Amino acid sequence: MKTINALTLLLPLFIFQGAKAQSQVYGGTGIRYSVGIETGLATGYLAKKYEAPLGVSVQAEFPITESILYATVNTGFNNIFVSANYSRLVDDLQLVPVKAGLKYFYRSNLYLQSEIGFSVLLNKTNCVEGKKAVFVYAPQAGMIFYLHNNNYIDAGLRYESNGKFYHCDHTNNFVGFRIAWGFSL
Repeated sequence: MKTINALTLLLPLFIFQGAKAQSQVYGGTGIRYSVGIETGLATGYLAKKYEAPLGVSVQAEFPITESILYATVNTGFNNIFVSANYSRLVDDLQLVPVKAGLKYFYRSNLYLQSEIGFSVLLNKTNCVEGKKAVFVYAPQAGMIFYLHNNNYIDAGLRYESNGKFYHCDHTNNFVGFRIAWGFSL
């Protein structure tokens, strides 16, 4: 609940900062890279047994229309921690998502991003029949905080939905927050 409250308080800051920072210009051109940390909150059926994800990610952005539209490729590692009540019954979910998508800047520092791909479950239980990889989609909204030269901070809020790993399971969804250091060469 504290995560939701914190994210709710950050949203108006993103909107205000977006209007204020419109005049800033990013100095980088070409391919952009970012390395980030991620956290969030499990939602829906996943929230019954699991709490929060924590992970790392790397992303590359290829310009389609410079400063407006980019093709993205993203991968990383997410550990979704099991809640204390279920720790003896199930393990943490350890996922490696591989996603591709588009990132659209509707202002110089505000963007919408949508990605699709697959997630690989690293710690699949052998006693339960199921899949090792499932479809994933992740819409995101975020903001770039421009630093000096070709550096920036990328903060994004997303909803990520992973398919069913086990036949008796449900989709595995969470709300995630990513903060990353970005740069271009």
